[in-house]
Amino acid sequence: MLRKRLTDIFLKPFIKQYLKFDTTFRYKNLKLKVVSGVFHPRFFFSSKYLANFIEQLDLHGKAFCEPCAGSGLISLLAFNKKANVYCFDIDLKAVENIKFNFKQNFETDSTDRFQVIQSDGFEKVPEKLFDVIAINPPYFFNSVTNESQYAWNCGENGEFFIEFFKYLPKYLKPLGKCYMVLAENCDLIRIIQIAEQHNFEFLLINEKKIAWEKNYIFEITLKAFIN
Repeated sequence: MLRKRLTDIFLKPFIKQYLKFDTTFRYKNLKLKVVSGVFHPRFFFSSKYLANFIEQLDLHGKAFCEPCAGSGLISLLAFNKKANVYCFDIDLKAVENIKFNFKQNFETDSTDRFQVIQSDGFEKVPEKLFDVIAINPPYFFNSVTNESQYAWNCGENGEFFIEFFKYLPKYLKPLGKCYMVLAENCDLIRIIQIAEQHNFEFLLINEKKIAWEKNYIFEITLKAFIN
């Protein structure tokens, strides 16, 4: 835990100041602009961890959805792997950020395989079924009082997860896969309980300790389709 303490003392103030400005971030062959206030994949373990996982999947021709898309890293990776991508975020800044990053990385004006909209959860998403849904959700059980907290807080009672699992059956194919990345500093038990109330089951498929923190990738499946 010494490393974490040193990070809290010396590195966090620097990161906080750094994130006040628009910055750039590279992930392999992708170059991303990250607008101030949008979740930054450079400094938080979950983004690159999920990205590495998504890269291993066969997404060719698959219908892929990313809620809470942030700067668009995961969605851009999926598009690069020939998926048909539909992504969204509650924050309009993030939506515009994703559109910029798509145009910056892919020499195409076609929106046939890549769509991005502003939506609070699935609220504005047309009902369609996806083969793969991948999400790096806000997971702290605190209320959201300003836009900067969208990426972190899921509501005092987990309202984000309640809505997510309520509507997930309308968007996930019967044999589709939903992947969620979480970390040990969140209330895993509470999140899993909300999922179970909506007939979903969590299966741990990947675990990795990054620096001082364990990170997990879960496959979320409707219980009705297990066995």
